[in-house]
Amino acid sequence: MLFVPCLAFSAEIPMGADGFASNVQSFVATYCIRCHGTEKRKGDMTLHDLRGDFSTEADLDRWEQVLEKLEDGQMPPEDERQPTDAERTAIVDWIDRELKHVATESPGQTSAPAVRRLTNLEYQSTISDLLGFEFDVADDLPEDPEKFYDFRNTAELMRIGPERLDRYMEIARRAMKSAIVDLEKPEVFKVRREWSSAGIDRGMGQDEVGIWGNRRNCASDGIRLNNFPKTGQYRIRMQASAVLPDGHSEAPLNIDMGTPPGRTQTPFKTVATLYLTNNPDDPQIFEFTGRVENHPYITTRTGKGGNGGELVDQMSIIPRLIFDDGTLNDGYGNARQLEFPRAVINWIEFEAPVVDVWPPEHHKAILFASPLKESDPAAYVREVLTRFMSRAYRRPATESEVERFSKIYDLVRANVESKEEAFRETLAMVLVSPQFLYHNEWSVDAEFHHAMASRLSYFLWASMPDPHLLELAANQKLDDPAVIQQQVIRMLGDEKAHRFIEEFTLQWLSIRKMRTVPINRDLFPRFLYTVSAGETAGTEVPYRPTVRDYMLQETVEFFGEMIDRNASAMAVVDSDFAVLNERLAAHYGVQGVHGMQLRPVDIEPKHQLGGLMTQGSVLIGNGTGTAPHPIYRAVWLREAILGDDVPPPPSEVPALSETAGDSVEKAISIADLLAKHRNTESCNECHVRLDPWGIPFEQYNAVGQFQPRVPKDGVRVRRFDEKVDRDLSGYRRYLESINVVEVEATARVPGGPEVEGIEALKEFLIDVHKEEIAENIIRRLLSYAAGRKLTYRDRSTVEAIMSATEQNSFGTRDILISICLSDIFREKYSEDED
Repeated sequence: MLFVPCLAFSAEIPMGADGFASNVQSFVATYCIRCHGTEKRKGDMTLHDLRGDFSTEADLDRWEQVLEKLEDGQMPPEDERQPTDAERTAIVDWIDRELKHVATESPGQTSAPAVRRLTNLEYQSTISDLLGFEFDVADDLPEDPEKFYDFRNTAELMRIGPERLDRYMEIARRAMKSAIVDLEKPEVFKVRREWSSAGIDRGMGQDEVGIWGNRRNCASDGIRLNNFPKTGQYRIRMQASAVLPDGHSEAPLNIDMGTPPGRTQTPFKTVATLYLTNNPDDPQIFEFTGRVENHPYITTRTGKGGNGGELVDQMSIIPRLIFDDGTLNDGYGNARQLEFPRAVINWIEFEAPVVDVWPPEHHKAILFASPLKESDPAAYVREVLTRFMSRAYRRPATESEVERFSKIYDLVRANVESKEEAFRETLAMVLVSPQFLYHNEWSVDAEFHHAMASRLSYFLWASMPDPHLLELAANQKLDDPAVIQQQVIRMLGDEKAHRFIEEFTLQWLSIRKMRTVPINRDLFPRFLYTVSAGETAGTEVPYRPTVRDYMLQETVEFFGEMIDRNASAMAVVDSDFAVLNERLAAHYGVQGVHGMQLRPVDIEPKHQLGGLMTQGSVLIGNGTGTAPHPIYRAVWLREAILGDDVPPPPSEVPALSETAGDSVEKAISIADLLAKHRNTESCNECHVRLDPWGIPFEQYNAVGQFQPRVPKDGVRVRRFDEKVDRDLSGYRRYLESINVVEVEATARVPGGPEVEGIEALKEFLIDVHKEEIAENIIRRLLSYAAGRKLTYRDRSTVEAIMSATEQNSFGTRDILISICLSDIFREKYSEDED
């Protein structure tokens, strides 16, 4: 083995080859080559051939990885010879200076983004905001690619193939058919249904909607629509109130519209959620609007059993009570429904299309009134095109662009009956042009302000700029830091910011996968609501929100609350608040939370909550559905919170057995399995650095509840038995009687002390890894904002944002403002990019 003793380190190692030869080469030989040389390639990395010229991208990437490992103290491993603090500091400083020199001085090298298409969310939001009404295309496009702990809005992933382009064309034509109507006012389709309180059924009237509905032909069955219009705005009106037993203050009611009831696996979409507080003596009228084309329907026959008869298109409006206090499955039947809130619905009306004003406003916004219509039709066409294209392109359309589509209009108009039809086809072509489908960047200064407006809007709203941003761009105001700060604050206060909060959070934390974890229904009975009989028995009921649904919302709303409060980035590790509703609070054991609306709730140490690490979305998503999984949770912590890149296990390494998660009988802690795994030489090198991060999570079970005790080894955990347990409370009492062994949740974290449980781990992370956590969040947000991965060239920008926000404990909103003011966010597009 090559061994070169380290030389005495000077205060600052000279730049370039001289510094490498005098100090750095000996450091690498002494502390790195044994594991990353010609004989061993740990982490699939070799360093024996590194040189000090930083001449290739591959070398630059390796130097950056070396720097990160040295800064974090991850390398050399604890059981290897360690450099002195002076040696480590000197080497870190030398690599950092060299990387910054390359980033700022090397000609022809740029970090500017490549061209990228709109994501599916951005595409749908942009079409909707452009047309002036919600236009749902989620089911019409191939899904965007997804990578764990990475973002899918990058140029590498956001490309357009032939199939996607064909879909865009179909969607564009449908969109313009909805946006531009025929001038003749259409016939209005109307349906009304009423219910009365007569015909009491075990204490519930025909007009009442309870937790489990009611008998047939009551309000919970809603109203059925046959052969309704397929496009246009609809209006639903209903008169409703609530029956509120003692201890309840609201009746939460979803208004769903889609395929008829009884077809539980067919789709529907929620029109609105009401939180009824008025009693039946004070019924109130509620009104909702939407677009018919956004709701699914079926085509069936009118004959009995669907045989014979005429074909009809059917859709239903179904009110569904979504109250859930965590005890719904403790007993069954309408009798128990009287204990819970109930909705009272006197009548429901539906009409479509709405013709109070005809043509509708969205039509007149495109085909606006103008004397040019009659005096100079060609000029009117160009004016319509100019206005629409400028909004669609998010910048002023050029004369040549308008002229090109004016010629398309002339060609189409010669072959269709009406001007409206010609405009529909021409503007549909606008919606498949690259200027609409791709993010607009700038390569010359004249394009800066409009491109900056788009960057702000697509970052914080996932959509096109609004009129205010476009006005600022037109007036060339978006190079003023004060204006940008004002806009960021304004935009974060708009409801459209929820698009960014949700999309960023779910991708950053990689928690969408929690929906697919197979929950062990024997060990956690009735955790989810499932179909009890028929072909779909055992599958999840699609129309009732479950605690798992609320867990995803909890995490998204938690990050949104961090932004609203300008909370420290350290809140991702620990916080004095949680975002809960009554169902979540019951699951976590927090008393005194009533109502189904999620909101911030002050928490205490006894609740064993706070931050992201104890949220159900994280714990379920990184478990087996039967048992906690320390490795999954450790990987999540290191990737999502600490910003490490955890490589997958080598293919030749045997998988960690999940026997502990396969059945009720063997549902035990897998800490023993981990210990055996570490004793295998091929596994130990990785697990010794990974396991300690996951073991403190062991006190949280597979469904995200704090569970500090488990059964003794060999004790068989029986399944829920309704005859024995009667209800879930009885089963919980049984589990408490056999959970007598304290969970082992103690581990010595790499480079740190022994920690016992999550709370101790949280303290350690905030005390020792505060800067790493803040830097990770900054890098994640900056990467998402720029639409590309960060490289060594971006280190200076990240450091500048760290410095700008450190005084306020890395306030989350401050970080977002600093990102929007950064050089990376305002960097110019390179025309040399592919």
